[in-house]
Amino acid sequence: MFKEAIKKNTKTYNLLRKIREVLRIFYNTKTRSRFFWNLRNGDTRLTLNYPLDKESIVIDVGAYKGEFIEKLIKRHSPIIHAIEPIKEFSSYLQRKFVNDSNIIVHSFGLFDETKKVKISNLGAGSSIFARKEGSAEQIISLKSMSKFVEEESIQEIDLLYMNIEGSEYQLLNHIIETGLIQNVKHLQVQFHNYILNSKLERKKIRKKLRKTHYCVFNFPFIWERWDRI
Repeated sequence: MFKEAIKKNTKTYNLLRKIREVLRIFYNTKTRSRFFWNLRNGDTRLTLNYPLDKESIVIDVGAYKGEFIEKLIKRHSPIIHAIEPIKEFSSYLQRKFVNDSNIIVHSFGLFDETKKVKISNLGAGSSIFARKEGSAEQIISLKSMSKFVEEESIQEIDLLYMNIEGSEYQLLNHIIETGLIQNVKHLQVQFHNYILNSKLERKKIRKKLRKTHYCVFNFPFIWERWDRI
């Protein structure tokens, strides 16, 4: 009853929501990270600040609708492999970049093995893992990272950009264990905290990454960048 009464009072409800968001900065890791990421203009400054040129190879894993690709083209014009397993979005990318030969769209995801799985269609938040927002129903194809770089004859990856809604843990472990990580100059990854034991698994991967890379910036569960030593 009290909650419903508060909601009816729009001004009070909105004020309480704003207070809650401010307080979350102090006790919620992801909210705090997002606050400082936005404070640093991360999406326009940190994300694009890489030493790339027209010969550079970029792999965007989880390209979605290509917003990051558009920014990268304007800034650096590199060769970009856009990885997007959901047909709706990969088709959109193919139409969007049809006149740019430097952008290669792949209609599959990258993982630690080649197989078919089900994925939820939640836009940018689509995931092969269970989420309360929606169940995995659409079938997609995944290809192992090692097989992909072999087929594409990729020797050096100038930037590996990864936002794949929970699949990053298995994919990164695969890249590290196969030694492919040594061919990655720059890595930018978003870890997701709705995966079981996400904090521990992220900690383990970060420990492994320190053997070949050093952390340039770290906004936990938002974005972090690793450059090759």
